[in-house]
Amino acid sequence: MPPPRPSTATTMALDSSSGRRVPRNRDFLNKHGHRHHSYDPEKAPYPLSYDRQVLELENMDHSFVMHVKKSVSVVQFPDHDSPKRSLDLGCGGGTWILDAAKEWPDCEFVGFDLVDVQVPTSLLEPDVANRISWIHGNFLTTKLPFDDDEFDHVHMHGLGRGIPENKWGVLFEEVNRVLRPGGVVEVLEHDILFPTLPTWFTAPLRARNKRSDSVHYPNGSHNRIDKPPSSQPDIPPLPHDHALLESLYYAVFENRFINLRPTAILPIYFTSNFRRVISAPIVHFRMPALPPLQALPQPLPPNALLMEASLSSDRSETTSQPHAPLTPVTPRPFAVSFSSTNSSATSKSASSGESSLFSNMESSTLSCPTTSPADCSPHLPALSCDTTNSLSSETETAHVMKKPLYTVDSSAAESTSMGVAASQSLIPLDEIDKLSERSLAMQLYWSYQSVLGCQEAMYEELLDRTRNRTGQLTECGWDTDLELSELESRTKFEILVDRYERDMQARISLWCSLAELGWSVPPREAMSKAELVEEERLYQAMLKARRCASEEDLYTPCRSVRIFVGYKDIQ
Repeated sequence: MPPPRPSTATTMALDSSSGRRVPRNRDFLNKHGHRHHSYDPEKAPYPLSYDRQVLELENMDHSFVMHVKKSVSVVQFPDHDSPKRSLDLGCGGGTWILDAAKEWPDCEFVGFDLVDVQVPTSLLEPDVANRISWIHGNFLTTKLPFDDDEFDHVHMHGLGRGIPENKWGVLFEEVNRVLRPGGVVEVLEHDILFPTLPTWFTAPLRARNKRSDSVHYPNGSHNRIDKPPSSQPDIPPLPHDHALLESLYYAVFENRFINLRPTAILPIYFTSNFRRVISAPIVHFRMPALPPLQALPQPLPPNALLMEASLSSDRSETTSQPHAPLTPVTPRPFAVSFSSTNSSATSKSASSGESSLFSNMESSTLSCPTTSPADCSPHLPALSCDTTNSLSSETETAHVMKKPLYTVDSSAAESTSMGVAASQSLIPLDEIDKLSERSLAMQLYWSYQSVLGCQEAMYEELLDRTRNRTGQLTECGWDTDLELSELESRTKFEILVDRYERDMQARISLWCSLAELGWSVPPREAMSKAELVEEERLYQAMLKARRCASEEDLYTPCRSVRIFVGYKDIQ
């Protein structure tokens, strides 16, 4: 396969060093439709793409922090003493700077990033644009292009997926150099996790009726066809359906010497460069609770297909007889991708504007969370299109027995030099406690979209294994899926990625979040009798599978975050 060629897009940007207009996408490569930086992986090991959905994760994270902290910073600055010059290291699209410029009107900002994906300053209000500078470079290979003691504040958010472990010490030395005495650096980091789904959840999503392996004769007898023995060696069962993708994902970072748990190693390098440190506890957000299953659609009317045929016939006759009257018919409704759930309570909340994904939906009639494995199956709605009434008892139980959205690992915070109380003040747990159960779906979305953002780096790891380490592929089930066995590697890989994305979408169940926000969820497309039988079989299979759910399956962490704050000594 030839190497990817650089993008030829002609969007222009202003080069901050020369003042000349240059192609905005000059530093990007197009890999199978995904935009990546053009640096050598050894010099810039950041493996995620710069696609829109990946860049939007930054906005999502920032909105979450702003909601729970009510500020762009976790540091409590005294009144009228906000930073006067701030550096956002690894600024991404520049979302944090744009909001910080509004909160700190007397501060100048510099956004430093590997590539040019920031909002052009020409699109900003002059008062904001005049205080913002975008600078591009690689801080892993060169020193930061700033003077000593230039900034009184440095912001670092989510850099752990692009920094090898042996580079953290050098980076914090540079941050300490550019900080003024008494300046502060704040770091928000998260661990690298591959969110998984248990087999009992994913198996029914792909279960389909299979043809019998027996031949039935007209006299009623039948003969079973013996299948040839498989040439595949005995392989132990996989822990879950996406074990290969998980292995590839972790290998991407391990081969770049990027630690999968930066929240555990950063205190070592952080405290080596900053004596006054506040290290918050690690917060583990759990998987969202299982929502109710989507209700079954209505069956098609018995004469629906005949009516469609009649409509087609009438249309063809109309071509030759323009004045012939048409008989009114009811065509088959258009397909939609949401469940049939319509509630007056949700419509009311939508009109009042009180619902929010971040708010705790105590007053909502439609409540999706469950609080224990037992609640996942017996109280699920019956096979009907109205799930509101059948969820009322489950709602009351969930409100009484609400499970915390997170767990806190406070052991690491005790070693901070400014005390445990200060470390706990960095994370407003009381505000997080007010969040809706469905807000956890946002955390899971962030994690699995981060996996999809690495798919091209994962594919390169896959190609390396097909050439040099085929045994590792066999252990992860690469050759055991009969449906994919005859496909070439790229097609096969894309199908596996698509499966993972669809499984995660089913786990998140966006339709349930929309219902809680007050949206009227449109009905699903009506189905023929055969389609409805298959849909009902799948529905029952998922109900049965949910009875296998364990506490660990339902509440395993899907994301882990930690905050650090360091102060430079006043000399």
